[in-house]
Amino acid sequence: MIGLVIKIMDDYLDQELDRLNQQKTLAIKLQRGVVPYTLLLFSFAVLLNYQLAVSLFWASYIIGMGSSNNSLPTGLKSYQEVLIMLGLGFLVLQREIFIFALTIILFIQLVDDFIDFHSEDYINRENFVNYLGEWGTILLILFSLIIALQIDWQTSLIVMIMTLVIIKLLQLVN
Repeated sequence: MIGLVIKIMDDYLDQELDRLNQQKTLAIKLQRGVVPYTLLLFSFAVLLNYQLAVSLFWASYIIGMGSSNNSLPTGLKSYQEVLIMLGLGFLVLQREIFIFALTIILFIQLVDDFIDFHSEDYINRENFVNYLGEWGTILLILFSLIIALQIDWQTSLIVMIMTLVIIKLLQLVN
């Protein structure tokens, strides 16, 4: 459920790029329904396993915002919010679960950025491949995958499989 929440949120934030690339996404279809449906999904995920759900969601926020230097509605720069979220994560969440979430989300983000870099005409300048280059991205993909697998190989496999399921499911919906 958290994977779907993250994907819908990502698609919502990338609507302009998706329209330029002529991609139809669930976020575009849902329009004003994005917020209530994603909150509903998030609440169900929290009921199932709040530590993992919150860790994965916060990790997606941290990884997604970590490569930006934009000013945000809070008045903070994105890296400042990332540092606050990292601190909060280590304070209130189980350390091993939070580190696992950070590494598996980094893995997924890097793979997604690598695919986007090679498949989209219009690419977000904050794509990790633009910062790290192709080989740097590949090395970080492998590094984050190895760490995630060492922390919890079973959940790593479940997250990777569910990522593929969500992608295929959303392709069918669109």
